[in-house]
This record gives sequence, C-alpha cells and structure tokens, in this order.
Amino acid sequence: MSNIELLGKVLSTDLLVVGGGLAGLTAAIAAKETKPEIDVLIVDKASASKGMAGKAARSAGILSFVTPEDDPEEFVKFFVHNVGYFLCDQLLLREFAYYSQSIVEHLSLWNVEVWRGPDGKIQYTKGPFPWGTTNVDPDMCRNMAKYAKNLGVKFVDKVCIASLLRDEDNISGAVGFSLSDGTFYIVKAKAVILASGSQNYGVTLLWIGTGNGILAAYKAGAEMRNVEFGNMFDFTRISPEGWIFSGVHGGAHVAHDFLVNSKGENLSRKYQIKPPDSPETVLAWYRETLAGNGPIFVDFKAVQERQMLTVQERPMLRMHKKVQERFGCINSKVPPLKEDKAEVVPYFIGELSCVRVNHQMATSVPGLFAVGDVCGNGSARGGAAPTPPHKIHGTGLLNALFTGIRGGAAAAVYVSALKAINFEPEVDYDQVKELKDEVFAPLRRRTGFSSREIIHKIQDIIVPADCSIIKSEERMEESLNYVLSVKEKIREIKAEDFHDLAKCIDAESMALCAEMFYRASLMRTESRGFHIREDYPEMDNKNWLKWIIVKKENETMKLYTEDVPIHKYPYRPFQ
Repeated sequence: MSNIELLGKVLSTDLLVVGGGLAGLTAAIAAKETKPEIDVLIVDKASASKGMAGKAARSAGILSFVTPEDDPEEFVKFFVHNVGYFLCDQLLLREFAYYSQSIVEHLSLWNVEVWRGPDGKIQYTKGPFPWGTTNVDPDMCRNMAKYAKNLGVKFVDKVCIASLLRDEDNISGAVGFSLSDGTFYIVKAKAVILASGSQNYGVTLLWIGTGNGILAAYKAGAEMRNVEFGNMFDFTRISPEGWIFSGVHGGAHVAHDFLVNSKGENLSRKYQIKPPDSPETVLAWYRETLAGNGPIFVDFKAVQERQMLTVQERPMLRMHKKVQERFGCINSKVPPLKEDKAEVVPYFIGELSCVRVNHQMATSVPGLFAVGDVCGNGSARGGAAPTPPHKIHGTGLLNALFTGIRGGAAAAVYVSALKAINFEPEVDYDQVKELKDEVFAPLRRRTGFSSREIIHKIQDIIVPADCSIIKSEERMEESLNYVLSVKEKIREIKAEDFHDLAKCIDAESMALCAEMFYRASLMRTESRGFHIREDYPEMDNKNWLKWIIVKKENETMKLYTEDVPIHKYPYRPFQ
C-alpha cells in the first residue's frame, strides 16, 4: 500500500458508488439512511452532483407499478408467463411486485413529485394488465441529489472509473481518471456498488449505457447471467420527419400493435401477437419482408382511434411545461399526425445488463454490489427479456428504485460490519501501477485504431435485426468471428484526449459484451422470449429451463449452465 500517492490522487471512503443516475442515487441514499455513520461517495463521469447523470435524468416521466387495485400475485403470474417465460427468479419478482407501491409512495420523502389527485392519492392510468402507470417529476434526479447531499453523501463528478481493485478475494476500491485534466484517481473502499448502467452500444441518444461497469465486473471475476437477452428493440421511422416513431419513448412503443404490411394486413392479428410489446413483432416484420409483403407500416388512423397518445395528457403537459421552463424549447402540445401511415424498421437498443446479483444485490465477488440496469438481467428477475422495462414501459425507473434500496441497504450493513472489526482494505502498489499503465496506454500510442472505428465496427455487426434479434447459428458464428477480430484491434487502440480515452473503455466494453452475447446465444439452442432462433424455433422446457452463466477464468471466457430452481417456484410450464 505504500507510496500509492505517487501514482495519483488517493480518496478513501467506506462505500463507493460507481454511477450517479437514479439507481446510484437511490443506493447512496438507502445506504446513508440505513447506516448514517458510514461514508458514502458517488463517482460519475457526468454531473451526478447536479442530478444530471444516467438515463432517468433525461427521461424521467412515466413510472409503472402494481397499483392498489391490482393483485401483486396476478402481476407475478402474468410476468412469468408473458415476459420472463419461466426464466425469472420468481422469489425476487414477487418481492418486486409486493413492494412496488410502497416504493412509489416513498418517493415523496426524497422530494420527488409524483402525479397525485386533490385527495393526495397517487393517480395513474390503467390498461388491461395488472399494473398502472403514473408520472414523476423530470427533476427527480436533481432533487434526489440534493437530498443525498443533505444526508452527507459526497460526489466526485467528471471522473471515469476504469477498473476495480481487489485485495485477494475482496474488492478494495477502484481506479479512474478525470475527463477534465486526466488526474489519476485511486479510490479505497470497503465495498463498491456498481450503478453504471447497461450496454446500449452507443446507438441512441437516450439509451446511453456503455457497459463500463460490466467490463469492470467481468475483469474482477464477477459472474454474468442471461447475456443472450441483451437485445431490446423498438421500431423507428425510416423518414426523419415527424416525431412519434423516431425512436424510443414519445409513443414509439405504440407501433407494435398497429403494424400493417403492404397488403394492409395487421401483423398482430395475422400472427396472433399478444401485448405488451413482444419480440414476435420483429419476427413478424422479418417474415413479411422476406415474403415480399414489405414495406411494413404503422397505421396511424388505428393509433388515433385508440387514443394511445392522450391517456396521460394532463400530467404530460405539466411535465413538458417544466422542461420548457428549464430549456425554453419544448412545445407542450402534441403535434398532429400529418399522414395515415409511415414505414418502420426494427431499431436496435441493446440493454444488455448481465452482472449477476443475489436478492441483496451482491455479486459473486465479495464486497461488490450492483444495482439498476447494470444487473437487470443478471438478477434474473426479468427472465427471458432485456433489462427493464422488460416489455413493460415505465418499470425501468421502478427497477432502479427497487434494486437501489435493496443494494444500498445491504452494502451499508456489509460495510458497517467491517468497520466494527476495524477492517481497512489493502491496496497493492503494483496492482495500481499496472492498472494505471493499462488505462493510459492508448494516449501513448501515435498509430493504431481510433475508438470511433472500433465502436462503429461493433455497431455494424450487432445492430442489424438478423444479427441480434432474429438469430441463426450461421449468422451468429459469422458475427462472433467478426467481433473477435475487432477485439484484437483494441490492443492497438489510440486516444487523442481524456474524453477519447473514456471512449476507448467504451469500445472495449462493447466488444466484450458483443462476444458474451453471441457465445451465450449460440449456446441456448431454443427460442424463448427475446431470444429467437430460426434454427431452433420452439421453446424447450425439457432441456432449457436453465440460466447461462459467463465468467472469466484466468484469461478465458467460460460459459456453463445452471438449472432454474423451478421446483421451488409456484409457476411452472408443466402446470
């Protein structure tokens, strides 16, 4: 541990939270409320101290939960049968369902405004499903950051965490660098919570996860789970004109029920696709296009008849007004549709979120916890669907709150126990020196591949629908080999500045996640949920009620299966 100060700026804390979005803020708050005496530090490459980090700061608006008029058990049953397809951890899912209402009610204690009626009760809209959707303040992360500061949570902004530190078998902190001036940071901690988001491969402006936490956890030896389901999608218009189907949110998910082919046939009826949003919608698009029945359109007249965009008009107008007051650029009125139909294509998002955690959000590495999107699939709560929303729009925020509360409290208890025995983590000089050299290596290279080149190559292979959403052995083998060839080029990646250096880490993470995705997808020889294989089109409950686990052993990626303990669960496919 001696002389590590010579390598960079040393910070010490009891609990380090990597990522200051909604899940990270929730975890930090829960930790301080559970054990006020511990020190908690949030480090983020954005501005977490101002509530401007992660997806929720950009998109806070809708929050779905099990309402007072819903039966939590019906939610669990529906979810297992129609979303997770029996790969869910049903015990964790049940806790999620039964606690969701109290979590939403709890937000007011953190100065987060939720849509309420004159009687003070939470208001929500209901569909034909066992959940409802309310609206939350777009300033929720800003308000929660203020609340966290009042509790004593500390923040370090504009610092990219690159790697985790280990003291033999335990996590002992992390290292990273400032995006502003390149200062190398060594953060000593008794425990670390990863709250750094999922992997979205840099495709969209909203779904911004770059999987840095997944990369760090994998390198530290943590197990991954359900990697093959990291292929969330939506539909997007080919024409950039208009706003409704230009990407996720803003009504894009409405398209799934109103797709028609060139003959005017509704695909949901033709293929008997059940809502909510289903991966079979892309399969229908794919089959119709191959059959010569394309292009595929959204029937806007049918959308208007169902009034899908006006269900939450009052709270949405209020939310838009707040955004307009802040930025002066948002019209609070929904623009009219100018055409009867628009051509759409599948729009890859990703949402790979595979860090494995237990019910306390602890990973397989002692001292390392994970919350939010980084472990959405890894928790197995969602089963055979990508990280929240898991086909249910609005549950992404609830997942961040649920996992943040559980993980923050559990990590606080863990840290408090170590403090009680005067435990201090050991940080090895040689380990830190090696990691520092590795982190800054791209800046020392004058020739090589840029981060943009690597990222674009990964995007080129994983974004097409027939390489990520509709799978076959031949195409996946070809895609995997391509990813491995790109991965080799990372050894020669170069950086122009500190922001570009962070992009180099993004590129490495994207290559790793793509490799895990294809290896696990090849291993699962069936179709289930978002994992659709043309060469194995049926769900195989006899052989594949299993989770695929991925782990680094020495320098090799190992994959193995683990039986889902279906005999312990109330809902089984054989019933």
